[in-house]
Amino acid sequence: MRLSVAHRTRPKVGEVENGDGVLVRTEGPYTLLAVVDALGHGPAAAQAAGEALRCLGQVTLGASVASLAEALHVALKHGRGAAVMLAVFDGHTLHCGGVGNVELRTVGTRVPVLPTPGILGQSFRTLRTLSTPLAVGDRLALFSDGLSFRVDLEQVRTQSPDMACAFLLERFGRTTDDATVLVADVEPS
Repeated sequence: MRLSVAHRTRPKVGEVENGDGVLVRTEGPYTLLAVVDALGHGPAAAQAAGEALRCLGQVTLGASVASLAEALHVALKHGRGAAVMLAVFDGHTLHCGGVGNVELRTVGTRVPVLPTPGILGQSFRTLRTLSTPLAVGDRLALFSDGLSFRVDLEQVRTQSPDMACAFLLERFGRTTDDATVLVADVEPS
């Protein structure tokens, strides 16, 4: 199986720089999906989000999201920190975990990931992780708290990932914060 992925991100209304970020990266059999929400907004948050994305762009991918979170924690130690949702798909199984005010929702296979309280780069408890097999037709949505947690994926069930991202950002995005959404569909190889 493979993922068809789209994402959208935008800064807080009135800001130019975005403290949210998104990364999709494939290495061997692994595809990393990451949504980063640096604390606050504006230039300092954009810098922290950039550091997080650089780190995630360089680490070796594997099934361990805990090792990715630890690498991010170290990379963000001297900045303002960030919330992050990490998901690694190996072609069959989704391995995921998050820290802070970020979400992962699904249509299809239930993926009950519960983000760990805290802030990467500052303090967080042991990362709660989850691994679950996915099926063709499943849809994942990862998003920052710049979207209302009332996001309803049923409203975009038949839309392409790109159209779904555009609708979710428009319909559920908050103008008072940076906002990011990533939608991934599980498709046959």
